[in-house]
Amino acid sequence: MAIFDFEEAERELLNTRRAEQRDSVHSLLDHRWVWMALLLFVVGGLLQNTTLVALTGFMLVVVLAAWFWSRRALDSVHYIRRFQYKRVFPGESIQAEIVVENRKALPLAWMHVDDEWPQAFAPLDESRLSEAPSPEVGYLTNVYTLRWYQRVRRHFQLLARERGVYQVGPAVVLSGDPFNLFERGRELAPPEYLVIYPEIKTLAELGLPMKDPLGELSSHQRLFEDPNRIMGVRDHQPEDDLRHIHWKATARAGDLQTRVYEPTRSVSVVFALNVATYEQHWHGFWPDMLEYLVSTTASLCYWGVEQGYSVGVVANGTLAHADQPFRVLPGRSHTQLLHILETLAGVSYIVAQDFGSFLMDESPRLPWGATLVLVTAFLSEGVEGTIVRLRDSGRRVVVLMLGKEPPRPISGVLMHHLPIASEPPPPSNADGQEEQLTPRQRFLLERSKQEGGA
Repeated sequence: MAIFDFEEAERELLNTRRAEQRDSVHSLLDHRWVWMALLLFVVGGLLQNTTLVALTGFMLVVVLAAWFWSRRALDSVHYIRRFQYKRVFPGESIQAEIVVENRKALPLAWMHVDDEWPQAFAPLDESRLSEAPSPEVGYLTNVYTLRWYQRVRRHFQLLARERGVYQVGPAVVLSGDPFNLFERGRELAPPEYLVIYPEIKTLAELGLPMKDPLGELSSHQRLFEDPNRIMGVRDHQPEDDLRHIHWKATARAGDLQTRVYEPTRSVSVVFALNVATYEQHWHGFWPDMLEYLVSTTASLCYWGVEQGYSVGVVANGTLAHADQPFRVLPGRSHTQLLHILETLAGVSYIVAQDFGSFLMDESPRLPWGATLVLVTAFLSEGVEGTIVRLRDSGRRVVVLMLGKEPPRPISGVLMHHLPIASEPPPPSNADGQEEQLTPRQRFLLERSKQEGGA
Protein backbone atom coordinates (compact mmCIF):
# COMPACT_ATOMS: atom_id res chain seq x y z
CA MET A 1 0.00 0.00 0.00
CA ALA A 2 1.41 3.39 -0.99
CA ILE A 3 1.84 5.90 1.85
CA PHE A 4 0.71 9.44 1.19
CA ASP A 5 3.71 11.80 1.09
CA PHE A 6 2.63 14.91 3.00
CA GLU A 7 5.98 16.67 2.45
CA GLU A 8 5.73 16.23 -1.31
CA ALA A 9 2.14 17.49 -1.27
CA GLU A 10 3.22 20.54 0.72
CA ARG A 11 6.02 21.27 -1.78
CA GLU A 12 3.58 20.97 -4.68
CA LEU A 13 1.17 23.37 -2.97
CA LEU A 14 3.98 25.88 -2.37
CA ASN A 15 5.08 25.63 -5.99
CA THR A 16 1.49 26.14 -7.13
CA ARG A 17 1.18 29.33 -5.09
CA ARG A 18 4.46 30.65 -6.48
CA ALA A 19 3.26 29.82 -10.00
CA GLU A 20 0.06 31.75 -9.36
CA GLN A 21 2.07 34.78 -8.27
CA ARG A 22 4.15 34.63 -11.47
CA ASP A 23 1.13 33.94 -13.65
CA SER A 24 -0.02 37.56 -13.80
CA VAL A 25 3.38 38.75 -15.10
CA HIS A 26 3.64 35.86 -17.57
CA SER A 27 0.13 36.57 -18.85
CA LEU A 28 1.22 40.13 -19.63
CA LEU A 29 4.49 39.19 -21.32
CA ASP A 30 2.92 36.30 -23.26
CA HIS A 31 -0.10 38.25 -24.46
CA ARG A 32 -0.37 38.52 -28.25
CA TRP A 33 -1.23 42.26 -28.14
CA VAL A 34 2.03 43.03 -26.27
CA TRP A 35 4.15 41.26 -28.87
CA MET A 36 2.19 42.82 -31.70
CA ALA A 37 2.63 46.29 -30.23
CA LEU A 38 6.37 45.74 -29.71
CA LEU A 39 6.72 44.47 -33.28
CA LEU A 40 4.88 47.49 -34.69
CA PHE A 41 6.93 49.78 -32.45
CA VAL A 42 10.16 48.37 -33.91
CA VAL A 43 8.81 48.61 -37.47
CA GLY A 44 7.67 52.18 -36.88
CA GLY A 45 11.07 53.08 -35.50
CA LEU A 46 12.87 51.56 -38.47
CA LEU A 47 10.55 53.35 -40.91
CA GLN A 48 10.64 56.53 -38.80
CA ASN A 49 6.83 56.55 -38.87
CA THR A 50 5.75 58.64 -35.88
CA THR A 51 2.06 57.74 -36.35
CA LEU A 52 2.79 54.03 -36.10
CA VAL A 53 5.03 54.58 -33.07
CA ALA A 54 2.31 56.63 -31.36
CA LEU A 55 -0.30 54.00 -32.17
CA THR A 56 1.80 51.20 -30.73
CA GLY A 57 2.52 53.29 -27.64
CA PHE A 58 -1.22 53.77 -27.18
CA MET A 59 -1.73 50.01 -27.58
CA LEU A 60 0.88 49.31 -24.90
CA VAL A 61 -0.77 51.78 -22.54
CA VAL A 62 -4.16 50.11 -23.08
CA VAL A 63 -2.72 46.65 -22.52
CA LEU A 64 -0.90 47.74 -19.35
CA ALA A 65 -4.05 49.44 -18.06
CA ALA A 66 -6.11 46.32 -18.79
CA TRP A 67 -3.53 44.13 -17.05
CA PHE A 68 -3.50 46.35 -13.97
CA TRP A 69 -7.32 46.46 -13.95
CA SER A 70 -7.58 42.67 -14.11
CA ARG A 71 -5.08 42.27 -11.24
CA ARG A 72 -7.12 44.56 -8.98
CA ALA A 73 -10.59 43.56 -10.22
CA LEU A 74 -11.33 41.06 -7.43
CA ASP A 75 -9.74 43.06 -4.60
CA SER A 76 -12.27 44.06 -1.90
CA VAL A 77 -15.03 42.08 -3.62
CA HIS A 78 -17.28 40.13 -1.25
CA TYR A 79 -19.66 37.29 -2.08
CA ILE A 80 -22.05 36.53 0.79
CA ARG A 81 -24.75 33.85 1.08
CA ARG A 82 -27.62 34.45 3.49
CA PHE A 83 -30.20 31.79 4.34
CA GLN A 84 -33.48 32.18 6.16
CA TYR A 85 -32.72 28.88 7.93
CA LYS A 86 -29.85 26.42 7.61
CA ARG A 87 -31.74 23.48 9.13
CA VAL A 88 -35.09 22.42 7.71
CA PHE A 89 -37.34 19.39 7.20
CA PRO A 90 -38.00 17.71 3.83
CA GLY A 91 -40.53 19.57 1.70
CA GLU A 92 -39.94 22.96 3.33
CA SER A 93 -38.82 25.98 1.31
CA ILE A 94 -36.72 28.88 2.53
CA GLN A 95 -35.58 32.25 1.24
CA ALA A 96 -31.97 32.60 0.17
CA GLU A 97 -30.09 35.77 -0.70
CA ILE A 98 -26.81 36.33 -2.53
CA VAL A 99 -25.09 39.63 -1.76
CA VAL A 100 -22.18 40.82 -3.90
CA GLU A 101 -20.27 43.96 -2.88
CA ASN A 102 -17.51 45.90 -4.59
CA ARG A 103 -15.83 47.82 -1.76
CA LYS A 104 -13.33 49.81 -3.79
CA ALA A 105 -13.22 52.74 -6.22
CA LEU A 106 -12.34 50.54 -9.21
CA PRO A 107 -15.52 49.25 -10.92
CA LEU A 108 -16.01 45.71 -12.20
CA ALA A 109 -16.78 45.63 -15.89
CA TRP A 110 -17.94 42.01 -15.52
CA MET A 111 -17.84 39.18 -12.98
CA HIS A 112 -18.86 35.56 -13.54
CA VAL A 113 -19.64 33.42 -10.46
CA ASP A 114 -20.05 29.61 -10.36
CA ASP A 115 -21.28 28.60 -6.90
CA GLU A 116 -21.40 24.83 -6.32
CA TRP A 117 -24.86 23.88 -5.09
CA PRO A 118 -26.50 20.57 -4.00
CA GLN A 119 -29.32 19.34 -6.21
CA ALA A 120 -31.20 18.11 -3.11
CA PHE A 121 -31.46 21.71 -1.84
CA ALA A 122 -31.69 23.49 -5.18
CA PRO A 123 -33.86 26.51 -6.07
CA LEU A 124 -37.52 25.92 -6.89
CA ASP A 125 -36.66 26.81 -10.46
CA GLU A 126 -34.24 23.96 -11.17
CA SER A 127 -33.11 25.64 -14.39
CA ARG A 128 -31.18 28.10 -12.21
CA LEU A 129 -28.53 25.40 -11.73
CA SER A 130 -26.18 24.54 -14.57
CA GLU A 131 -24.64 21.10 -15.01
CA ALA A 132 -21.64 19.95 -12.99
CA PRO A 133 -19.38 16.86 -13.26
CA SER A 134 -21.27 15.20 -10.39
CA PRO A 135 -25.02 14.53 -10.80
CA GLU A 136 -25.57 15.36 -7.14
CA VAL A 137 -24.48 19.01 -7.50
CA GLY A 138 -24.88 21.86 -9.94
CA TYR A 139 -23.57 25.38 -10.36
CA LEU A 140 -25.56 28.45 -9.39
CA THR A 141 -24.25 30.76 -12.08
CA ASN A 142 -24.58 34.56 -11.96
CA VAL A 143 -23.04 37.41 -13.93
CA TYR A 144 -22.59 40.88 -12.41
CA THR A 145 -21.49 44.36 -13.44
CA LEU A 146 -20.63 46.47 -10.39
CA ARG A 147 -19.86 50.14 -10.11
CA TRP A 148 -17.57 51.50 -7.41
CA TYR A 149 -18.85 50.77 -3.91
CA GLN A 150 -21.96 49.09 -5.26
CA ARG A 151 -23.92 46.28 -3.62
CA VAL A 152 -26.17 43.87 -5.54
CA ARG A 153 -28.72 41.49 -3.96
CA ARG A 154 -30.39 38.52 -5.62
CA HIS A 155 -33.14 36.43 -4.01
CA PHE A 156 -34.51 32.97 -4.73
CA GLN A 157 -36.45 30.15 -3.05
CA LEU A 158 -34.75 26.92 -1.99
CA LEU A 159 -36.68 23.64 -1.69
CA ALA A 160 -35.50 20.90 0.70
CA ARG A 161 -35.92 17.72 -1.32
CA GLU A 162 -34.03 14.96 0.48
CA ARG A 163 -32.51 14.27 3.90
CA GLY A 164 -28.82 14.97 4.26
CA VAL A 165 -26.01 17.35 5.20
CA TYR A 166 -25.07 19.31 2.09
CA GLN A 167 -22.13 21.51 1.26
CA VAL A 168 -22.77 24.78 -0.57
CA GLY A 169 -19.72 26.24 -2.30
CA PRO A 170 -17.01 27.12 -2.78
CA ALA A 171 -17.85 29.98 -5.16
CA VAL A 172 -15.37 30.33 -8.04
CA VAL A 173 -15.29 33.90 -9.36
CA LEU A 174 -13.87 35.04 -12.69
CA SER A 175 -13.37 38.70 -13.63
CA GLY A 176 -11.10 40.89 -15.72
CA ASP A 177 -10.68 44.16 -17.58
CA PRO A 178 -13.30 45.95 -19.73
CA PHE A 179 -11.51 44.94 -22.94
CA ASN A 180 -11.57 41.25 -21.95
CA LEU A 181 -7.83 40.94 -22.55
CA PHE A 182 -6.96 39.43 -19.16
CA GLU A 183 -8.90 37.28 -16.71
CA ARG A 184 -8.44 36.56 -13.02
CA GLY A 185 -10.12 33.81 -11.01
CA ARG A 186 -10.27 32.82 -7.36
CA GLU A 187 -12.44 31.16 -4.73
CA LEU A 188 -14.30 34.02 -3.14
CA ALA A 189 -16.64 32.38 -0.61
CA PRO A 190 -15.84 29.40 1.67
CA PRO A 191 -18.15 26.36 1.77
CA GLU A 192 -21.19 26.35 4.04
CA TYR A 193 -23.42 23.49 5.17
CA LEU A 194 -27.18 23.08 4.99
CA VAL A 195 -29.02 20.37 6.93
CA ILE A 196 -32.24 18.64 5.91
CA TYR A 197 -33.58 16.68 8.88
CA PRO A 198 -35.20 13.24 8.54
CA GLU A 199 -38.95 13.13 8.05
CA ILE A 200 -40.85 13.02 11.36
CA LYS A 201 -43.92 10.78 11.55
CA THR A 202 -46.48 10.21 14.28
CA LEU A 203 -46.86 6.89 16.10
CA ALA A 204 -50.09 6.27 14.19
CA GLU A 205 -48.32 6.81 10.86
CA LEU A 206 -45.64 4.33 11.89
CA GLY A 207 -48.24 1.78 12.99
CA LEU A 208 -47.23 1.79 16.67
CA PRO A 209 -49.71 1.86 19.57
CA MET A 210 -50.30 5.33 20.95
CA LYS A 211 -49.94 4.14 24.55
CA ASP A 212 -46.62 2.67 25.64
CA PRO A 213 -45.27 1.83 22.16
CA LEU A 214 -42.00 0.64 23.74
CA GLY A 215 -43.64 -1.14 26.63
CA GLU A 216 -43.90 0.07 30.20
CA LEU A 217 -40.86 2.37 30.42
CA SER A 218 -41.89 3.67 33.84
CA SER A 219 -40.90 0.33 35.34
CA HIS A 220 -42.27 -1.06 38.57
CA GLN A 221 -38.72 -0.71 39.84
CA ARG A 222 -38.65 3.08 39.65
CA LEU A 223 -35.04 3.45 40.80
CA PHE A 224 -32.30 1.65 38.87
CA GLU A 225 -28.84 1.15 40.22
CA ASP A 226 -26.01 2.50 38.09
CA PRO A 227 -22.98 0.15 38.33
CA ASN A 228 -20.72 2.93 37.09
CA ARG A 229 -21.35 5.00 40.24
CA ILE A 230 -20.43 3.30 43.57
CA MET A 231 -21.91 4.98 46.65
CA GLY A 232 -20.41 2.71 49.32
CA VAL A 233 -20.35 -0.83 50.74
CA ARG A 234 -22.50 -2.79 53.19
CA ASP A 235 -22.75 -6.30 54.61
CA HIS A 236 -23.67 -8.94 52.08
CA GLN A 237 -27.30 -10.15 52.06
CA PRO A 238 -28.43 -13.58 50.72
CA GLU A 239 -30.44 -11.96 47.89
CA ASP A 240 -27.49 -9.85 46.67
CA ASP A 241 -25.88 -10.60 43.34
CA LEU A 242 -22.47 -12.23 43.72
CA ARG A 243 -21.12 -9.99 40.95
CA HIS A 244 -21.53 -6.99 43.28
CA ILE A 245 -19.25 -8.33 46.02
CA HIS A 246 -16.45 -5.91 46.93
CA TRP A 247 -13.54 -8.31 47.43
CA LYS A 248 -11.03 -5.79 48.78
CA ALA A 249 -13.49 -4.58 51.42
CA THR A 250 -14.32 -8.23 52.19
CA ALA A 251 -10.63 -8.97 52.78
CA ARG A 252 -10.32 -6.01 55.16
CA ALA A 253 -13.53 -6.69 57.11
CA GLY A 254 -13.32 -10.47 57.18
CA ASP A 255 -16.99 -10.76 56.10
CA LEU A 256 -18.58 -10.53 52.68
CA GLN A 257 -19.18 -6.91 51.64
CA THR A 258 -21.42 -5.74 48.78
CA ARG A 259 -21.12 -2.57 46.71
CA VAL A 260 -23.95 -0.05 47.01
CA TYR A 261 -24.64 1.88 43.80
CA GLU A 262 -26.22 5.28 43.31
CA PRO A 263 -29.72 5.11 41.83
CA THR A 264 -30.65 6.60 38.49
CA ARG A 265 -33.92 8.51 38.60
CA SER A 266 -34.59 9.36 34.95
CA VAL A 267 -35.97 6.98 32.34
CA SER A 268 -33.41 6.58 29.55
CA VAL A 269 -34.05 5.27 26.05
CA VAL A 270 -31.24 4.53 23.59
CA PHE A 271 -32.12 3.88 19.95
CA ALA A 272 -29.65 1.61 18.15
CA LEU A 273 -29.87 2.08 14.39
CA ASN A 274 -28.68 -0.63 12.00
CA VAL A 275 -27.88 1.17 8.71
CA ALA A 276 -27.38 -2.13 6.84
CA THR A 277 -30.37 -2.71 4.57
CA TYR A 278 -29.29 -6.21 3.46
CA GLU A 279 -27.98 -8.99 5.67
CA GLN A 280 -24.88 -9.12 3.44
CA HIS A 281 -24.48 -5.35 3.39
CA TRP A 282 -21.53 -5.38 0.99
CA HIS A 283 -23.99 -6.41 -1.76
CA GLY A 284 -25.29 -2.85 -1.88
CA PHE A 285 -27.97 -0.86 -0.11
CA TRP A 286 -31.68 -0.16 -0.40
CA PRO A 287 -32.19 3.64 -0.45
CA ASP A 288 -35.89 3.57 0.50
CA MET A 289 -35.21 1.24 3.41
CA LEU A 290 -32.35 3.39 4.71
CA GLU A 291 -34.60 6.47 4.67
CA TYR A 292 -37.34 4.49 6.41
CA LEU A 293 -34.91 3.35 9.11
CA VAL A 294 -33.61 6.87 9.72
CA SER A 295 -37.09 8.44 9.65
CA THR A 296 -38.45 5.86 12.12
CA THR A 297 -35.53 6.44 14.49
CA ALA A 298 -35.91 10.23 14.27
CA SER A 299 -39.68 9.99 14.85
CA LEU A 300 -39.27 7.87 17.97
CA CYS A 301 -36.54 10.18 19.30
CA TYR A 302 -38.94 13.09 18.81
CA TRP A 303 -41.64 11.17 20.66
CA GLY A 304 -39.27 10.24 23.49
CA VAL A 305 -38.14 13.83 24.05
CA GLU A 306 -41.79 14.96 24.12
CA GLN A 307 -42.45 12.35 26.83
CA GLY A 308 -39.63 13.78 28.93
CA TYR A 309 -37.31 10.79 28.57
CA SER A 310 -33.54 10.94 28.42
CA VAL A 311 -32.95 9.98 24.77
CA GLY A 312 -29.80 8.90 22.95
CA VAL A 313 -28.85 7.34 19.60
CA VAL A 314 -26.08 5.02 18.45
CA ALA A 315 -25.55 3.55 14.97
CA ASN A 316 -23.16 1.22 13.20
CA GLY A 317 -22.95 3.62 10.22
CA THR A 318 -20.86 6.63 9.33
CA LEU A 319 -21.68 10.29 8.89
CA ALA A 320 -21.48 12.24 5.65
CA HIS A 321 -18.43 14.54 5.36
CA ALA A 322 -16.90 12.77 8.39
CA ASP A 323 -16.57 9.01 7.64
CA GLN A 324 -16.86 8.35 11.37
CA PRO A 325 -19.41 6.31 13.37
CA PHE A 326 -21.40 8.37 15.83
CA ARG A 327 -22.77 8.07 19.34
CA VAL A 328 -25.19 10.52 21.02
CA LEU A 329 -25.44 9.56 24.68
CA PRO A 330 -28.80 10.01 26.45
CA GLY A 331 -29.52 13.53 27.65
CA ARG A 332 -32.37 15.86 28.50
CA SER A 333 -30.96 19.23 27.54
CA HIS A 334 -33.02 21.60 25.38
CA THR A 335 -30.63 21.03 22.48
CA GLN A 336 -30.62 17.21 22.68
CA LEU A 337 -33.31 16.71 20.02
CA LEU A 338 -31.63 19.14 17.61
CA HIS A 339 -28.32 17.33 18.09
CA ILE A 340 -29.95 13.96 17.43
CA LEU A 341 -31.82 15.13 14.32
CA GLU A 342 -28.75 16.83 12.89
CA THR A 343 -26.72 13.67 13.46
CA LEU A 344 -29.36 11.45 11.84
CA ALA A 345 -29.51 13.84 8.88
CA GLY A 346 -25.92 12.97 8.06
CA VAL A 347 -26.21 9.17 8.25
CA SER A 348 -24.78 7.48 5.15
CA TYR A 349 -25.17 3.89 3.91
CA ILE A 350 -21.60 2.90 4.83
CA VAL A 351 -21.60 0.15 7.49
CA ALA A 352 -18.70 0.47 9.91
CA GLN A 353 -19.33 -2.72 11.90
CA ASP A 354 -21.59 -5.75 12.02
CA PHE A 355 -24.68 -4.86 14.06
CA GLY A 356 -24.37 -7.73 16.52
CA SER A 357 -20.77 -7.03 17.48
CA PHE A 358 -21.53 -3.31 17.47
CA LEU A 359 -24.25 -3.78 20.10
CA MET A 360 -21.94 -5.79 22.34
CA ASP A 361 -19.24 -3.12 22.07
CA GLU A 362 -21.65 -0.26 22.79
CA SER A 363 -23.57 -1.89 25.64
CA PRO A 364 -21.00 -1.15 28.40
CA ARG A 365 -21.00 2.55 27.40
CA LEU A 366 -24.75 2.94 27.82
CA PRO A 367 -26.45 3.86 31.11
CA TRP A 368 -27.57 0.95 33.22
CA GLY A 369 -31.36 0.65 33.24
CA ALA A 370 -31.77 2.34 29.85
CA THR A 371 -34.20 0.72 27.42
CA LEU A 372 -32.32 -0.32 24.28
CA VAL A 373 -34.50 -0.01 21.15
CA LEU A 374 -33.09 -1.74 18.06
CA VAL A 375 -34.24 -0.32 14.71
CA THR A 376 -33.26 -2.75 11.95
CA ALA A 377 -34.32 -4.08 8.57
CA PHE A 378 -33.49 -7.72 9.43
CA LEU A 379 -32.54 -10.02 12.30
CA SER A 380 -29.68 -12.36 11.50
CA GLU A 381 -28.72 -15.25 13.74
CA GLY A 382 -25.80 -13.23 15.09
CA VAL A 383 -28.05 -10.28 16.00
CA GLU A 384 -30.60 -12.61 17.63
CA GLY A 385 -27.82 -14.14 19.72
CA THR A 386 -26.68 -10.68 20.79
CA ILE A 387 -30.23 -9.76 21.81
CA VAL A 388 -30.43 -12.87 23.99
CA ARG A 389 -27.10 -12.04 25.64
CA LEU A 390 -28.22 -8.46 26.32
CA ARG A 391 -31.50 -9.70 27.77
CA ASP A 392 -29.74 -12.24 30.00
CA SER A 393 -27.34 -9.57 31.27
CA GLY A 394 -30.26 -7.48 32.55
CA ARG A 395 -30.75 -5.14 29.61
CA ARG A 396 -34.29 -4.28 28.55
CA VAL A 397 -34.43 -4.69 24.76
CA VAL A 398 -37.15 -3.66 22.31
CA VAL A 399 -36.92 -4.57 18.59
CA LEU A 400 -38.48 -2.61 15.72
CA MET A 401 -38.30 -4.80 12.63
CA LEU A 402 -38.86 -2.81 9.40
CA GLY A 403 -38.19 -5.53 6.82
CA LYS A 404 -40.81 -7.46 4.85
CA GLU A 405 -40.46 -10.68 6.85
CA PRO A 406 -41.80 -10.70 10.43
CA PRO A 407 -39.19 -11.43 13.12
CA ARG A 408 -39.06 -14.64 15.09
CA PRO A 409 -40.26 -14.04 18.68
CA ILE A 410 -37.64 -13.92 21.42
CA SER A 411 -38.78 -14.58 24.97
CA GLY A 412 -38.69 -11.50 27.16
CA VAL A 413 -38.16 -9.10 24.24
CA LEU A 414 -40.91 -6.80 22.97
CA MET A 415 -41.05 -6.80 19.16
CA HIS A 416 -42.88 -4.64 16.62
CA HIS A 417 -43.07 -5.42 12.92
CA LEU A 418 -43.42 -2.26 10.80
CA PRO A 419 -42.84 -3.52 7.24
CA ILE A 420 -41.79 -1.06 4.56
CA ALA A 421 -44.35 -0.43 1.82
CA SER A 422 -41.98 -0.42 -1.18
CA GLU A 423 -40.30 -3.42 -2.75
CA PRO A 424 -36.50 -3.88 -2.54
CA PRO A 425 -34.33 -3.49 -5.64
CA PRO A 426 -32.18 -6.50 -6.61
CA PRO A 427 -28.93 -6.58 -4.60
CA SER A 428 -25.81 -5.59 -6.47
CA ASN A 429 -22.10 -5.85 -5.81
CA ALA A 430 -21.92 -2.05 -5.45
CA ASP A 431 -18.91 -1.78 -7.75
CA GLY A 432 -20.18 1.51 -9.13
CA GLN A 433 -20.75 2.79 -5.60
CA GLU A 434 -17.24 1.90 -4.47
CA GLU A 435 -15.77 4.24 -7.07
CA GLN A 436 -17.46 7.18 -5.30
CA LEU A 437 -16.29 6.25 -1.79
CA THR A 438 -13.54 7.95 0.17
CA PRO A 439 -10.45 5.87 1.09
CA ARG A 440 -11.72 5.42 4.65
CA GLN A 441 -15.16 4.31 3.45
CA ARG A 442 -13.54 1.76 1.13
CA PHE A 443 -11.49 0.51 4.11
CA LEU A 444 -14.65 0.13 6.24
CA LEU A 445 -16.43 -1.68 3.42
CA GLU A 446 -13.53 -4.13 2.94
CA ARG A 447 -13.33 -4.75 6.68
CA SER A 448 -17.08 -5.48 6.79
CA LYS A 449 -16.71 -7.98 3.95
CA GLN A 450 -13.89 -9.75 5.81
CA GLU A 451 -15.92 -9.88 9.04
CA GLY A 452 -18.89 -11.26 7.14
CA GLY A 453 -16.78 -13.88 5.42
CA ALA A 454 -15.29 -14.94 8.73
